[in-house]
Amino acid sequence: MDLFTPVVSAHRQHPNFTNLLSDTDWDVREVLSEWAEGFVDRDGKFVQEFQLTFNSCWWELYLFAVLKSLGIEVDFSHDAPDFVASNARLAIEAVISSHAQGAKPEWRKTISDIAGGQDIEQRYTETLARLYNSLDAKRRLYQTRYSGLPHVKGKAYVIAVHNFSTPDSFQLGDVAMQRLLYDLEGRQSFLKNGEVSLPLGIFDRDEFTSVSAVIYSSLATYGKVRALGKSTADFIFQAARIRNNWELIPISANKKDYKESLRDGLRVFHNPRADVPLPMSMFDVPDVREFRIFKGQIHTSCHPDGDLCMRQVTRLKQV
Repeated sequence: MDLFTPVVSAHRQHPNFTNLLSDTDWDVREVLSEWAEGFVDRDGKFVQEFQLTFNSCWWELYLFAVLKSLGIEVDFSHDAPDFVASNARLAIEAVISSHAQGAKPEWRKTISDIAGGQDIEQRYTETLARLYNSLDAKRRLYQTRYSGLPHVKGKAYVIAVHNFSTPDSFQLGDVAMQRLLYDLEGRQSFLKNGEVSLPLGIFDRDEFTSVSAVIYSSLATYGKVRALGKSTADFIFQAARIRNNWELIPISANKKDYKESLRDGLRVFHNPRADVPLPMSMFDVPDVREFRIFKGQIHTSCHPDGDLCMRQVTRLKQV
């Protein structure tokens, strides 16, 4: 599958796609090509959508690479959900949380957007609204269509969400998703745009028992590919890991000294009330952080080197 030969006129191309065509981004294209090996374009529109809308296709390619790394085989003979495993009881529907109408998209971020100083609770609330919309739409899709498909029956239904909702989404970690799914602080609800009340703790609601788990990331971004790519350009990585749920490990390193795996930053949130639970062993690897609820308490797996929760990449230019 040739992702990079333009099939869409330049003025219609997504800015992120246009950027990766540059000579300096050869390593980005190389990693994406590796992710795409074995991926089947079922309706013949994937390349066009990749060049037009970009982020949702990027997320699908990343998820496919993760599944390959775990030995989970995808049966592409089915048109939906996005990933139906042939060797596991698993069906995954992919979705991204994009910016709200009229809000600044992630690809237009400026230094002020990522320099800090914004009201963090306001940023979490903005993120909550976008995440809720994404999850609820895919929950409804399962109940109205996917639940009746023979190849989905008996399988764990997982919604995989990437957060692109704000320019600083890669800095916000998974706090909003924890609140949305589990509401351990007992807030019960939040206000979207200061007006519309939406629920928190949705995994405790009857309508969400059809969702076995949520896969989540805000770090499967350009920075991920920079970390995995072979370019020796002058990149500075600033990141943070959390070890044993409390020990903050700040990282500042150049490219040759920075290490990150494909799955670093990926989260799996298990639904304690799922009709079909996600098998506990399916994502049981050190670089995937899993969240479970037992007797009202949250339990998480912990990477021995710390779980990646934030990463920012800066390219140094010679003058």
